[in-house]
Amino acid sequence: MISYFASLAVLVACVASRSTQVSYIGCFVDNEARDLRGLTGVSRIGQFSIGSLMLSSLNMTHELCSSVCSLGGFPYFSVQANYHCFCGSSYGSLGTVNETDCNGVCGGNGAQMCGASWRNSVFALTYPGKYFEQTPRTNQTVESTQSTYWTSAAKIKAECLMMCEASADCQAVIFSGQQRLCHLLRFAYPPASLSSTDGDFFVRG
Repeated sequence: MISYFASLAVLVACVASRSTQVSYIGCFVDNEARDLRGLTGVSRIGQFSIGSLMLSSLNMTHELCSSVCSLGGFPYFSVQANYHCFCGSSYGSLGTVNETDCNGVCGGNGAQMCGASWRNSVFALTYPGKYFEQTPRTNQTVESTQSTYWTSAAKIKAECLMMCEASADCQAVIFSGQQRLCHLLRFAYPPASLSSTDGDFFVRG
């Protein structure tokens, strides 16, 4: 079971072509309102089901959580209560606590700490890559009650990629040369509504 979820994390990282650096920030309070709310409205990312703003897995690791959160280009992720993963654009709204409060080990790696009950072990994600890579389209999509893309006119591929590069919210594009349209994606997987859209798929490095 552990190797299965570990391979899923590797698959996510490879398909998304995201180069990331991870650094630990500290232990922070959480409550039912949730401190990291980046997955609001999202119900699925690729093969991962999302519920109550989090990905839950008995085999949670820092790598699994960072791989999923990197698909949305989030600058922060947290792990909580051994098994839960959150993504966000900010953290710490509910206060900090002593490191000893985050004493739960990760379900998928006993050598890693994964917060505790209502305690987040928070990490920063940085993306040193400055390139786009054209990748094959797969059946991996994002399902959400909120829009995860926007569309602009673009005559050439370079124009489409430049629009994505100029937006921190853009993680990938689908460029349709025939229609001269650029679909800018908030996640490195297309939304389900664009799964059959023709065009070249590029992921931000």
